[in-house]
Order: sequence, then C-alpha cells, then structure tokens
Amino acid sequence: MKNIVIIGSTGSIGTQAIDIINENEEYNIFALSAGKNLSKLSEQVHKYKPKYYDNLDKEIIHNCTSKLLESSEIVKFEKVDFVFFASSGSDALKPIVESLEYGKDIALTNKEVIVTYGPLLLEISKKTNATIFPIDSEPSAIWQCINGRKRKIYRIILTASGGAFRDYEKNDLMKITPEEATKHPNWVMGQKITVDSSTMMNKIFEIVEISYLFNIPIDQIEVLIHRESIVHSMVEFEDSSILAQLSKPDMRLPIQYALSNKSNIFNYQNRLDLKSLNNLSFKPVQSGQYLCYDFSIKYIKKGPIYISALSFVNEMLVNLFLTSKIHYLSIPVLMKEILYDKQINLTMTFDNLTELKKDLKKITLDKSKQYEI
Repeated sequence: MKNIVIIGSTGSIGTQAIDIINENEEYNIFALSAGKNLSKLSEQVHKYKPKYYDNLDKEIIHNCTSKLLESSEIVKFEKVDFVFFASSGSDALKPIVESLEYGKDIALTNKEVIVTYGPLLLEISKKTNATIFPIDSEPSAIWQCINGRKRKIYRIILTASGGAFRDYEKNDLMKITPEEATKHPNWVMGQKITVDSSTMMNKIFEIVEISYLFNIPIDQIEVLIHRESIVHSMVEFEDSSILAQLSKPDMRLPIQYALSNKSNIFNYQNRLDLKSLNNLSFKPVQSGQYLCYDFSIKYIKKGPIYISALSFVNEMLVNLFLTSKIHYLSIPVLMKEILYDKQINLTMTFDNLTELKKDLKKITLDKSKQYEI
C-alpha cells in the first residue's frame, strides 16, 4: 500500500485525486488537509478514515478516529510515500518545502509556488533526490512527451484555450464580473486559475514552470491558441519531429499520470474519439488581446526574482478582483504600474522573498485604492 497525503482535498483537483486513489487498492489515503471548507473535509474524513487531517483554522472534527495534525508535520512521517498538493496560492509553501526536505516525491497543481520559489525548491529536491511532478495539463503533457526520451529538444509548444473572454471586445471587459471570470469554456477549475486563464497569466506561469522543471530556456517555449483544448502541448525535437499529447479536457488524466509513478494501475476511461474531431485549430497569441500576457512575456526574461514579484502581484490583484474591489481591466493596469520601473536588488532566498511579498503587498494595496469599484 502506498500512503498518500492530499493537501487541498476539498477543492476540484483534490476531490478528483481522492476518487482516483479510492479506485485503486494499491493506494491508501494517509492524511487529508483543507483550507476553510470544514464541512467537506469532515465528510471526507468520516468516509475515508485517514490517520491524520488538517485545516486552516485547526478546527477539530468530532466522532472520528483521525487525528488533527499540522500538514507540515504530517508530510515528515516515514510512512508517507507521496504528497499531492492540490491547494492554490503561494501560502502553501511550508508543507511543500518540508516534503522535499524529507525526500518525498510530490505532485504539484500549485503554479504560484513553483513559479515563485522554483529555483529554491529545485535546489532542495536535488539534494534530497525528491521529484516534483506537475499536474497542470500542459506541463504534464510535456512530461509525457519527453519522459524516457533522450533526443535534443528544439522547442516546447504550449497550447492555450484563450480563456473565458477570448471572443470579447476590449470595451466589454470592464463590465466583467467575478462570476463570469470563473467560468471556463472548456475546463472545470478553481477560481484563481480560471481568472488567470482568462488573462493568459496561467500561460505565463506555465512557461516559467516548464523552464524550471525541464531546464528549458524561456526563449525556446512558444504559446499557441488552441480553442478545442484537445492537444495539451507539444515538443518539437531537433530532427523536426513533433510529439503531442491529446486527450479530453479532463484533469483526471494528469492526476493519474503523476500518481502512476507509485503504481502501474490506470483506470482512466474518458477516451478521446478521434472520429468526432472535425477541427483542431492553432493560432498565435494576438498582441493587444491579453494585456497581462503582453507585459509579462517580456517581464519574465528579467530573471527569477522578478518572476517571483510578478507572481506575488498577480495573486494579490486577482484576489482584489475576486472580492469585487477592482475591475477586471484594472489587473493589467495595476500590474504594469507596480512592476514596470521597480528595481529588485535581492538574492533568491526564502527570507528575501518573504520581505519582497510584504513590500509588494503594501504597494499593491496603496495603488489599488484609486481603482476601487
């Protein structure tokens, strides 16, 4: 039995991971951790009876045999074979660091953490021989295309659906509500990542994620708009051949692919019917359509510490939008105002990034006041 810890168990990805684990006798749910959705967590704890559980407010779940314990302590147990991080936001850092320091392989849906702290996390994983498995469909697709292959890579081709507002005129974007921005045309995802998809910031972060995880220069990663979300990304090799990963837009496949490194069992049955595909379209990202993307695609070339700053600011701006404090189009405007001329003379350490986040939070809140709804 492989003991699995799921952090972020009550969200969309977490619940799907539980379903997959529950379908396989080789897996055991060792611990579950959630944010504030205590009712859902309580339901999961009573149903799956993990040895431990955790939640943001340290609320006790009654009438169960499971024990409340801090997530960063749970992942240290020798019995833990794999830690599945389905939480969002950069605040999930501590248990991720603890997992890697104790040599645990991890699956990561959390773009913010790998984008913000990537070089530091990879340094730890190299020392402890722990592996970071991406769960996002695009990095997972790249991983599936290059896994076990030693051919030299010429370029990575990331695909993007274009998000919820790909057919909107710019004048219509000011009226966008958080409810509209959290409805993706192809995928069922969490709120923040759905907003990031609409601004194309998720693709910026995937470029960084892939650059870090697979040691690919940013200049060798290209993005194409692929509205159908069937081709989840491609790898072109030096011999001009291209490998692509195709499947339905279903997160169960990348989840199961990551977990399969601890088991050879695959139960995924949502198969793609190639005969039903009438068209697969690919177009370049149009300049001026995605203002966050236009700014960020150049900004990420400034280096890792600037990438971390971009991740912090985007996370704060999206949260302000989701809480109806700023307009949708205020996100790219404020992003540029905050970061364009800011010089960051810091080395890449956890302590320095903590200070940088505090500094940027103050600047973001101050500047956002003039854009309040």
